[in-house]
Amino acid sequence: MKLFKSPKGRMLMDQSKTVVLTKRILREYYEFGNITDIQKLFTEDVILFGIHSETYATGKVKAEQLLRKMHQDIDSCRVTKLKCVESNTGEGLTIRANVVYSTNERMRNMHQVLVIYRDTEAGRQICGMHFQRDMRQELTYQVVSSRLLNRGGENESTMEEIVDMVSSYVNCAYVQYRPDKGLPLDYYSDELWRMLGYVSSADFGASLEGQIQRIIHADDFQPSRAEIKRQLLKTDTYQVEYRLGRQDGSYIWCMECGRYVFDKATGVGTFNAVITNLSPLKQTHATFLYNLRHDRLTGLYNKKAFCRRTAEILEENPHTEFEIMRFNIARFKVINDLFGEETGDKLLKYVAHFLKSIRLDPCAYGRLYADNFLLCYPTENNVREHLIHSLQMLAESFALDYRIEFYFGVYTVRDPELSVTTMMDRASMGLSRAQHNGLVLCGEYDEDMRECIVNEQVIVNNMHGSLQRGEFLVYLQPKYELMSEKVIGAEALVRWLHPQLGFISPAKFIPVFEQNGFIYQLDKYVWERACQLLREDMDKGRPILPISVNVSRIDLYSPNIVQVFENLIRKYRIPPRYLELELTESAYVENPQQIIEIAKQLQGKGFPILMDDFGSGYSSLNMLKDMPVDILKIDLKFLADSDKEDNGRGGNILNSVVRMAKWLHIPVIAEGVETQQQADFLRTIGCECVQGFFYSKPVPVDVYEGLVDQGYSSDPVLVHLGTDETVDMMTMSAQLTVLFNSSGGAIGLYELVGSSLEILRVNDGYFKLFGDPREKVYGPDNEIMDRIMPEDQEKFWQLIREAVDKKNGCEAEIRRRCSNGSVVWVRMRASVICAENMRTLLYLVMEDITPLARERAQLKAIRERLRAINPEEVAKFEQEFTLLE
Repeated sequence: MKLFKSPKGRMLMDQSKTVVLTKRILREYYEFGNITDIQKLFTEDVILFGIHSETYATGKVKAEQLLRKMHQDIDSCRVTKLKCVESNTGEGLTIRANVVYSTNERMRNMHQVLVIYRDTEAGRQICGMHFQRDMRQELTYQVVSSRLLNRGGENESTMEEIVDMVSSYVNCAYVQYRPDKGLPLDYYSDELWRMLGYVSSADFGASLEGQIQRIIHADDFQPSRAEIKRQLLKTDTYQVEYRLGRQDGSYIWCMECGRYVFDKATGVGTFNAVITNLSPLKQTHATFLYNLRHDRLTGLYNKKAFCRRTAEILEENPHTEFEIMRFNIARFKVINDLFGEETGDKLLKYVAHFLKSIRLDPCAYGRLYADNFLLCYPTENNVREHLIHSLQMLAESFALDYRIEFYFGVYTVRDPELSVTTMMDRASMGLSRAQHNGLVLCGEYDEDMRECIVNEQVIVNNMHGSLQRGEFLVYLQPKYELMSEKVIGAEALVRWLHPQLGFISPAKFIPVFEQNGFIYQLDKYVWERACQLLREDMDKGRPILPISVNVSRIDLYSPNIVQVFENLIRKYRIPPRYLELELTESAYVENPQQIIEIAKQLQGKGFPILMDDFGSGYSSLNMLKDMPVDILKIDLKFLADSDKEDNGRGGNILNSVVRMAKWLHIPVIAEGVETQQQADFLRTIGCECVQGFFYSKPVPVDVYEGLVDQGYSSDPVLVHLGTDETVDMMTMSAQLTVLFNSSGGAIGLYELVGSSLEILRVNDGYFKLFGDPREKVYGPDNEIMDRIMPEDQEKFWQLIREAVDKKNGCEAEIRRRCSNGSVVWVRMRASVICAENMRTLLYLVMEDITPLARERAQLKAIRERLRAINPEEVAKFEQEFTLLE
């Protein structure tokens, strides 16, 4: 079997095999009604015209229904002859098949079937079929047969037979005329004057005046007679087309099939012919071609026809500069959602009507899809500006209570040798620039874009080979516990080390991979590498710290994404809690229901879910309410200017997010930490886990292992803050952090809400004094009063109430239990930092006075013993002791 390559590289059958296949499927259809093999070859947008001009169908399902319906009219037939003629097109193959078949009613029927094949990625498919009665062949066979048209020995019954036979066909008339001047008619059947719209034969005869030339279009008469003469030099039959005039002044296309018969006895020659009305057939064929080339809604060129017409214009005008413009309607989906698709369609037709009214020559216009339109026009006389202005005015004139705007992309044709598709792509890039910019309506393609395209093509050409050769490397960026600065885990990030191009930035190749879908293959590679590293640590007895991997929105559309992760942890025998999955908030915004369902399934399998880039989208609060999130990751874009004095707004935003997360019991990791000042601020607001270049950039695996060896925490504490968005203490500068930790004593920040007291922040001195573990201090189960001795609990609350009432510092001595079970005496000084509504922020300084308390107890015991011996001396001693105190 001979094969050739399609434009996509797929191997296709050659023409001869396609012809054989076409013959087989047509024979099976006519004789047995089998449409299965035909339907398998249909494209989704197939167009099928039936036997009658008004019958057509679009799409696979409707085309199948029409095929079944047509076969009911030709049931129980036998194909006696089937001949095909094929011709190549630029996009496939067209086969014209002549089918001759017989039925119980008629011995000879002729159909002509046009089968249009298109070469696609799936192979060679049928995009169009056109069934029609082959009147030319059928009538010629019948009319010019020697039995009926041979005038020699013809009698009256034979003439009647001819008329009866011809009248059985719709829009067919039998005529006899002589080749004399004016072509005088000897005979014509009634169908001729009916065909031409006359009321009666008398009216027709009066107009005709006995000469058929009077009703033939003047431009067609001489050419048609010359063609008949040319054909009769070779054979005694002929076929010719011309226009005949109707009574209303219009013209219809007709076909004359006949034979010239010369009577030797009389010396008179006569044309015996059948005239067939071709207008329905031509109209059907024109409709078929129109639908193939035009958009059904707007009547504009579709993409293929636009490309074809634009190529013709550029070829016909080599010295004229042209532009390709692509434009669309901003937020068109919103218009459909708010006002309905009917209104959206009206708007599209409104725009199309304007494009059709453009008086530019040469010019081509089309609809690409949805609300995307195309234009090709000469650049002279500021045409672009006039078009944009006119479309803006058009938008304002459309009766809709909504602001309609357009975005435009333009490519100026510098190289006419480029394909029109490439030119359209470049105009599309200009359109993307305008849409992403938001400040300009029209984006123009330039050489910077071209360089970007070239670079992207280099990336695309190398991506598969690089993945197979292991040129993509997995680096790990450590995550740290902020207070102890110990490693608590890492994020797996990919780096591309090309042997010739060197390191390629992820900012260059990640967007390309997301666009072409390769990101899924790359992500799966990173996921598996992360699992390999975890397995290696387990086998070597190294500390097992979780590794997080990125899951892009493209990955989430994979139907078996959950199964992929299950297979990985099963393959490498690792607990799922060590493989953390980072989902971006933008993925949730695009398709919330699907992302929520997938996240729930993954979380149910034991995988921790991290929400990456939280706050970058538009649905953060809804996301927190619905999304099964275990950890939030916040990018420090809020603190990009943290070294400036006006950092209050960014700090407040970040503080609010952290406090809200604590309220929802969701831990927070701050990523993108690049300065000491940012780290200090994060300590201030109680965010205890960080990631960023200030601590470590993404590093190779062996370097990461060295960082882990320097210090790690296998049970990190991710701190939640309170819920108050009004308390401004969280805008404290880094100086407060320095003061907080440089103090020799224990310091704590407390929040009082009603009768509930909660620890927000403590310093290192607090942990040193009481020895409480961090998870107990900041954990959700922390109860402050449980640590205070029952006898002193009322004294403690009295201290808090006095500080709140007086707004000044108050102090008291309280006994408190330490984590080791011992009891210490603490002098507490409480001060109010700020208060608003029902919330109060307190600052408590705690000093260990246990040695002093013990001395007091000893002195008290001595005093009691002396009082029993000598009360007077004791009274004197107490007076001196009071002075000493």
